[in-house]
Amino acid sequence: MNKTGLVLIALTLVASLMGPKPSAAEGAVAIASTGDVKKDGISIGAAVDRPTKEAAIAEAIKQCHEYADEHAPRITGLCKIVKTFRRQCFADAYDPKTGTPGAGWAIGSGRAAAEASALAACEATAGADRRGFCKGSGNTICDTHD
Repeated sequence: MNKTGLVLIALTLVASLMGPKPSAAEGAVAIASTGDVKKDGISIGAAVDRPTKEAAIAEAIKQCHEYADEHAPRITGLCKIVKTFRRQCFADAYDPKTGTPGAGWAIGSGRAAAEASALAACEATAGADRRGFCKGSGNTICDTHD
């Protein structure tokens, strides 16, 4: 191989090393609640696989606001980040009966762990007469990229 070929290979390697690198994926969860889910509802927003923590936080807050506007309008301004994460899953669970206090969310190492923890959190808030009624929302999301 001649000098020109070696220089071209070297330049190609340098260019590939200097190019944009994919960032680690980030996730975040935002919650809005007055503490009285039965009266005021709850709003949850979550984001995964975002390029930066800031992007994950912005998306989670946006989703929380959008959900609050539609389902719990009194708590729209209360959305705040409660957790950021990487390479984990987010799940939520609710008592499907309107006007009941059961609601829970969780971050877990995998889909099943997050869903089980969210269900347990919902059961813990549901009240004695509503335990056993909580159901996962079916919206489990996992942060899967590095």
